[in-house]
Amino acid sequence: ANFDSRNPGIQGGLHVIDQNRDGFVDATDLKDMWASLKQWYQRRVRGEKEGPMAFEEVSDIAEVSSQKKYAAKLASDKSGELFLWLFLREQVDMYEPATVIDIGAQSIDVLILRYGIQIRLWRDYMDDNVEFQAKEKEWAHITWPSKDQSPSISKRFNLLDDVVVCMRAGKQLFKINGTIPRPKSFDEQTLPVVTGSAHEDV
Repeated sequence: ANFDSRNPGIQGGLHVIDQNRDGFVDATDLKDMWASLKQWYQRRVRGEKEGPMAFEEVSDIAEVSSQKKYAAKLASDKSGELFLWLFLREQVDMYEPATVIDIGAQSIDVLILRYGIQIRLWRDYMDDNVEFQAKEKEWAHITWPSKDQSPSISKRFNLLDDVVVCMRAGKQLFKINGTIPRPKSFDEQTLPVVTGSAHEDV
């Protein structure tokens, strides 16, 4: 290919590739360029090692690449969690559908489907006077006492059951707390629901 171009930057770059200075970039020039890149790689990365790369070198390069990929994914996930936490700081209560994925003696673990995050709902964070009973890895039974004109309500949760969770931002960065609200205290057809305004001591 002839590189008679009026752009000085393009001309300069192609002159570097044109080893025989005939004004054309041909297969021989490209071959020489790749050979030069190989030499540069050996000097800068492999420390003057000659010959083909050993299996260990390829393995090391693959490991570094995997670590960078994992780090990039982790940074992306944490950015999403930080954004959600900041949003919850401004909007105190957020009701979201979730799935029960684990049951402990004092807690229920749920997966918030919309955001792909896991939250542990502790018995101590449930509404006042709520009764919590559980058999680990099997079921949890929650009873909400009578309130105003509403009678007491009991509900049993098993693994993989659907549940609605009320999320709130915790005091620690990235920390999201949650509870299971009283059934029928909101319209599940309108989920997600965001209510309230954050206070400084949230």
